[in-house]
Amino acid sequence: MKPPFQFILVDDDPTSNLICKLTIEKTYGISNTKAYEKPEAALNYLKTDFDADMATTTTLLLDINMPGMDGWEFMKAFSLLNENVKNNVKVYILSSSIDEADISKAAAIPEVTGYLTKPFLQKNHMQTFTDRRPYFREIAC
Repeated sequence: MKPPFQFILVDDDPTSNLICKLTIEKTYGISNTKAYEKPEAALNYLKTDFDADMATTTTLLLDINMPGMDGWEFMKAFSLLNENVKNNVKVYILSSSIDEADISKAAAIPEVTGYLTKPFLQKNHMQTFTDRRPYFREIAC
């Protein structure tokens, strides 16, 4: 039996990745969570090793402000991946930015499911993944 959730974290900040991973584990118990500090490494995983059958739901949490390849560039590359990957990975932008321009830009990308703000906390975000609805106005308390 496959686990219900798989998470892929893409953020250059290891502390943010750790907070996300601990929040996910606290909420769902043991889960399959992969963290990448380099967006290119996450793309490589999605291109070569991603298996849609590893979990019922795969959620990718993507920071937009990163050195080198930023989240917007990541999404351009993500849009070119095969349909199996794009159809089985729900991408949420996870950013400290509350700028309306960033939220609007994310909403205009068909592969982005929603926009969440940091800090990534159980009470603020975890219901979002089970609602299965677009979510573009999450503001942290």
